[in-house]
Order: sequence, then structure tokens, then C-alpha cells
Amino acid sequence: MILQGRKFEPKLWAFVVTVLFAAVTIRLGNWQSDRAEYKISQQAQLDTALSAPALNFADVATTANVAIELRYRSIELAGTFVENERFLLDNRIVEGKAGYGVLQSFRIDPASGNRDRTVLVDRGWVVAAADRSILPKLETPNGIVKIAGRINQPPSRNPGTFDNGRETRLNYVNLEELSQRIGRTLEPMIVEQTTGPGFTGVARPAPGANFERNRGYQLQWYAFAAMAVIIFFVLSFRKQEVA
Repeated sequence: MILQGRKFEPKLWAFVVTVLFAAVTIRLGNWQSDRAEYKISQQAQLDTALSAPALNFADVATTANVAIELRYRSIELAGTFVENERFLLDNRIVEGKAGYGVLQSFRIDPASGNRDRTVLVDRGWVVAAADRSILPKLETPNGIVKIAGRINQPPSRNPGTFDNGRETRLNYVNLEELSQRIGRTLEPMIVEQTTGPGFTGVARPAPGANFERNRGYQLQWYAFAAMAVIIFFVLSFRKQEVA
């Protein structure tokens, strides 16, 4: 048998598998790219918003898009935390530790120029106990207090297979559902508290944090796609032999 060289003879099944694999990995790479770009844009929006003067709650209108239009704007408000309207948003991870986001209704002080309005305040984060049946003990500030924070949209999370029921622990945030639960209409936004009574003192990660990680994952997925194509071509060249 004399080796005469190689000929490109791809197998149909190998071609189909390669195309599908490359398409999936490129799509995953594009998704990671979109995630990185989103984080960068949100960080830019935060930086711009924080350079603007703080808003007074009386100047913030109750509109459906207020959380989008004023996202990350600093805001100052006075009022009272409602003792029996404190919730714990489950599965919040901070520095690799599992915990809860602390959410509590905050009734705006009418003396500050507002009608009776209630906004959901994100007081920060607390670590979860090893025993899930034990919830963290939290104090509610007494009386009228002044706090500062920034406007944001409710944390995005699909309800999934778990509903919220009537428990303190929440699996997701839905302002309409919580409004029905407390018997008052919550403002269509949340206030992420940054200072003042009730704040847990745990800083929130910047929205642009770890965008480099998404860039790294993007390159990895693209590399997998390129490797699949290279392997397909290499293995498709077959030896040609004559007697």
C-alpha cells in the first residue's frame, strides 16, 4: 500500500454536530458579551446619577416608569418603618456567603409635603444562619427617621416554582402582590438605603462589577467554537491509499 496523500471527505453527521456545537457556543459567547455591555452601561448610568443632586421624595412622581427614568438617583426621605411589614428576600449572595436582602415598608411622613405614600426600602443584606429554619433577628427603628438611598427597580427574579405565600421570607419581589398583602399601594420602585437608621451597613456591589469575568467567559465560548471547527476540518482529511 502506497500513501498518496489526503483528501477532504467530511462526514455529514460530523458536519451537523460541528455546526450545532459552534452555533450554541457562539450564542453563549454573545450572551456573555451582552452581559458585560449591560454591566458597563449600568455602571455608567450609576456614575452619572450619583453626580446629580439628591432628590426629595416629595418631588418624585408616582409613575409607572419612575424606577427606570430615575434609576440610581440619590434620594432623601423621612418617615417610619412599619414594624410588621419587614421581608427577607432569599438567596442573596454577598462575597460568597448566602443571606437575605432586608426589605421593609416605609411610610413617608406627611409633614414632609407628601400625601400618605409607602415605598419599599431595601435596608441591605444580612447573612443567613446554617439552620434555614432560623431567621435573622432585626430591629426596626422607632418613630420618624431620615434616611438616604438610591432609586432602583425591584430585584429581577422570576417566581419559578415557589410562591411567596404569607411568610416573612420571599422568593421574589412583586410590588403588586406585596401591596395587596399590606393593604396599601407601594410606590413603583424601591429605595436602596445607603445611610440612616435601619441600614445593615453592608455595601452593595457596583452594577459594573465583574464585567471582566463575562469577557473572559465570552472568549472561552468563542474558543470552543473555533476548536470544534478546527477539529472537524483536521479529522475530515482522510488518507488516500492505492494498491
